[in-house]
Amino acid sequence: MRQLLLFGACLLLMAMTGHAHQTEIDHVTLVELTDHRYGIRYAAPPPGMSEFAAPLLPRRCHWVDPESNVLEETATSLVFETDDGLPLTAEDRIILPWQRNGVLMVAQWRDGTTARQFFMSGAEGIVVEMAPLRAGSGSFAATARRYTWLGLEHILGGIDHLLFVAGLLLLVRGLRRLLLTITAFTLAHSLTLALSVLGWVQLPQPPVEVVIAMSILLLAVENVRLRQRPEQAGLAARKPWLVSFIFGLVHGLGFAGALGQLGLPSAEVPPALLFFNLGVEAGQLLFVACWAVLAWMLGRFKNVWPAPMRLAPHYALGAISAFWFLERTVSMLAPHP
Repeated sequence: MRQLLLFGACLLLMAMTGHAHQTEIDHVTLVELTDHRYGIRYAAPPPGMSEFAAPLLPRRCHWVDPESNVLEETATSLVFETDDGLPLTAEDRIILPWQRNGVLMVAQWRDGTTARQFFMSGAEGIVVEMAPLRAGSGSFAATARRYTWLGLEHILGGIDHLLFVAGLLLLVRGLRRLLLTITAFTLAHSLTLALSVLGWVQLPQPPVEVVIAMSILLLAVENVRLRQRPEQAGLAARKPWLVSFIFGLVHGLGFAGALGQLGLPSAEVPPALLFFNLGVEAGQLLFVACWAVLAWMLGRFKNVWPAPMRLAPHYALGAISAFWFLERTVSMLAPHP
């Protein structure tokens, strides 16, 4: 009963935090064309531009006739001017009314300088402040906070990664073995995250996502077999640290795919890599801590359930991961235009 309630609570928590491994980051470019004319261009992820309303300009600005557009042709390319003929100031801001986690805004100024800043979503939408864009990428502390939060948000919103950790928690017995297993997973995904972001290891995301789903399915199968036929325990039950390390390498490539969507400037790669990974580890530790607290609380109940019901968490884990595996495999193999 304790495992059933614990697993159900974790599923509910993860369902509330987001969908499996979806962190959509849009790239928006602001180009200074003249002293008082600017261009905005961006490309929308699927299903396209229908979900994206036009940005909300500062009060003293207005859109220019599309025929006067001088930017390159992209998915969306807009031009606006200030009403008073003066340039944008640090007090100006542009609001992007989009349902996204945030955007990486790249400002290209006429003096040849380029500034980059990641803006998070808020109550008004994504508020793009001009001040940090004119000051460059921001302070080291701001960079650290930005990427730590992104890493934390990604792991807590990535249900597939958390379900893999849940599978390990259901499988491993004993504090020492559990610490060794979680540490192996951490070292592995940190390694491939770094190698991928630095460009030394590059793999397409679709097969990576398929293997991530398969890793969860393997843990679900191993958990059921261990409880039905302990004498036939497989490699995952006998050496969970080894399995967590091997699949941790693949999960690290999944983390790298999310970080790579930011289009990192070279100067920000080291701090982005460090603090994104720290955010991921903080989220993972938070999940393990919540699991431990719930396990302790549910352990105080002495209700005994029939043996088939005790396998419910493992069957649920298997059903979810099998669905993901089939869905991602079909998507990967389907012809794309």
